Amino acid sequence: MLKYLSAIVISMALLVPAANAMKLQDYHKDIMTNDNGQVECSNCHGQSKHKTIPKSSACEACHGSAEEMAELTKLPADASPTAEPNPHNSMHYGTDLPCTSCHHEHKDSVVYCNQCHEFKFPKLKGRKPLSVK
Repeated sequence: MLKYLSAIVISMALLVPAANAMKLQDYHKDIMTNDNGQVECSNCHGQSKHKTIPKSSACEACHGSAEEMAELTKLPADASPTAEPNPHNSMHYGTDLPCTSCHHEHKDSVVYCNQCHEFKFPKLKGRKPLSVK
């Protein structure tokens, strides 16, 4: 009996890391999965043994530069004066704010500006990428 109980406890202990693995958003999963069906964390996190927050250059490799994103999300010329601002071209930070200030892969994204403002960005609520090179 002790042998079976030990086997169950060991099996459960081995499953804990898999249960705690962070979910990768579906739209990135397809392009980040290798031929063996495993997600390549290094695509965003680099080769470091300690996982770090991805640098904007990792995002830019597929989505284009911050300036290109700002161009894609710029307001139309006839936008209302009360229209929400371009989230990729802040009047405070320009295009210098790191992508991960708002965009998160393993948890809900946030609107960094809403630390002080109350923007809704209704067109950005969907979690689909604006563009992929």
